[in-house]
Amino acid sequence: MEPAIKAAVEEIRNLYTNTASTTRLPLTATTATTLKPTTTAMPPTIAYTSFNSTPQYLNTTTIIRRTTSTTRPTTTTTSITPTATPSSTIKHNKLPNSPVIYNASTTTTTTTTPKNIPKFPSSTSSFLPSSSIATTTTATGKYISSTPANTGRSSNNQPPARASRVNNAIKSSIAAAVTASPSHKGAPPSVVRSNKFSLGPTIKCSDTTSNAKCNEIPSRINSNSNRNRGSATYNQDRDAPLPASNSRGTYPPRTRPTLKPSGNIVSKAQEFIDIYRYPPSRPEPIYPIPTPDKTAAKCRKDVCLLPDCFCGGKEIPGDLPVEQIPQIVLMTFDDSVNDLNKQLYIDLFEKGRVNPNGCPITATFYVSHEWTDYSQVQNLYADGHEMASHTISHSFGEQFSQKKWTREVAGQREILAAYGGVKLSDVRGMRAPFLSVGGNKMYKMLYDSNFTYDSSLPVYENRPPSWPYTFDYKIFHDCMIPPCPTRSYPGIWQVPMVMWQDLNGGRCSMGDACSNPGDADGVMKMIMKNFERHYTTNRAPFGLFYHAAWFTQPHHKEGFIKFLDAINAMPDVWIVTNWQALQWVRDPTPISRMNSFQPFYCDYSDRPKRCNNPKVCNLWHKSGVRYMKTCQPCPDIYPWTGKTGIRSSRIDNDIDETTT
Repeated sequence: MEPAIKAAVEEIRNLYTNTASTTRLPLTATTATTLKPTTTAMPPTIAYTSFNSTPQYLNTTTIIRRTTSTTRPTTTTTSITPTATPSSTIKHNKLPNSPVIYNASTTTTTTTTPKNIPKFPSSTSSFLPSSSIATTTTATGKYISSTPANTGRSSNNQPPARASRVNNAIKSSIAAAVTASPSHKGAPPSVVRSNKFSLGPTIKCSDTTSNAKCNEIPSRINSNSNRNRGSATYNQDRDAPLPASNSRGTYPPRTRPTLKPSGNIVSKAQEFIDIYRYPPSRPEPIYPIPTPDKTAAKCRKDVCLLPDCFCGGKEIPGDLPVEQIPQIVLMTFDDSVNDLNKQLYIDLFEKGRVNPNGCPITATFYVSHEWTDYSQVQNLYADGHEMASHTISHSFGEQFSQKKWTREVAGQREILAAYGGVKLSDVRGMRAPFLSVGGNKMYKMLYDSNFTYDSSLPVYENRPPSWPYTFDYKIFHDCMIPPCPTRSYPGIWQVPMVMWQDLNGGRCSMGDACSNPGDADGVMKMIMKNFERHYTTNRAPFGLFYHAAWFTQPHHKEGFIKFLDAINAMPDVWIVTNWQALQWVRDPTPISRMNSFQPFYCDYSDRPKRCNNPKVCNLWHKSGVRYMKTCQPCPDIYPWTGKTGIRSSRIDNDIDETTT
């Protein structure tokens, strides 16, 4: 240590040398106080110890001014107020104090042990190993002798106090000693960091120094803390926001993503497409027809004449001999078209299977809206398959009003045209979901909306099976799933769902509703048995009515394909759509002339091309995002019943919201 600093420290030590002086004081308060830490953690506080050279009144608040600690002392304040100015000083870090004399006989011991008290340098330039401040006062009779605890220093020859000079020395020596002292071993890092003082530029304070800095109380600046802990300004800034740290170990919070698409990712319709360029229609009648929507009379063959009307049943249209009748096979699939059944349709229709005239085999798809990929609908339509309506919402409809039926069935027809590229005039048929027909209301809707046929009514009698018929007159069979129509709807055809029989004798209206065997050969055998009942009797159209989900069982698919390949090899079997079959019934043609039968041709040049690069329409529906694929313009909203998003729609604008 530099000689100047050593001299200043020695001067401080001599200043606080214990001197035996007595003063008579009246004792007005006597107490013993112990400051203990509480168990509740508090914000860090700052502590200083009183360090004045001038005599002080005995007051516990001057013993410990501030204490650097993470705990809070108990809030007990004890004050002993003398009646005269004492000439005693207080022992601090083994520095002697002056005695204090009181006018009472008592003993007062005050011990304060705060945590992490800063230690000041001694003459050896090191912190004194003291963790507490103790002052012991002993009173005997009228006089009190106050001596510091644990001190062996002599109390003689104390020099007079020179406050102004010594204060300057204290400031200079403390700043230099604390900065230069290496004796921080054993102290907590927080204490070492917080016990650093700074006076700014180096200033040597002496008797002849007139610098104003020497008269200022030094401030303690904690330069190593990024939260100003231990600084004099901590209490003022404790509520201020802390600067952001780049090394917290966690990523900054992100905005929570939402499934609801924002407006900029939803494709909007950029052009107006009039889907009614090809309005729906059915063949105009040639003969007189009964009054529509009136109670239907029993069908008479001499009145009900082709091509307008047919009574149905086992009678062959045109009275052709059985051996001259082509066996028509109707393959139909219900519900949505999407990636789940895409491979099935590839395996069935893109493997080179053709009819006797060389045209590819075709099927009818009763498409419901939800989950349908309309780019695949367009592909199937472009390949010659028939698209029909299976309603938008796929709901039970026996209680629907006519307007609700229109929204569901005719609305789906508009959706197929707007997003699947299907001509409105080519969507001629429908099938009720769950075969739940709506009686007169549903068939009145078909008549008013210019549909041509329905295929929702099961027919129990199957030997011989029934041919398609019209609703000009009363139906000839029992109503298996009521309500069935009771009124006349001229020109509306029914493609009956002639019931099958499984190998156990049970009946079913759709192939996937039967009790199917557990192997592929058994499945083929069951289907072939039902086919032969048609082929060997009146050759009424044989229906293969399925849902695509049935084919997820490998042996189902394998057995079905075996059957399909078997009948496809027969020269008098034609696998066509429902509308193609109805065209043959309207105009019965013998096998000898079938190769020139125009409705069975495969010229699809007037249909749109396949959709090879569909766009994805991101649309909000039922608390989630739907991704509807199409090669047509995207709608502004997800199409639904009564709100198809089609600008040229005639259904949305004309139908109210009532559902009963």
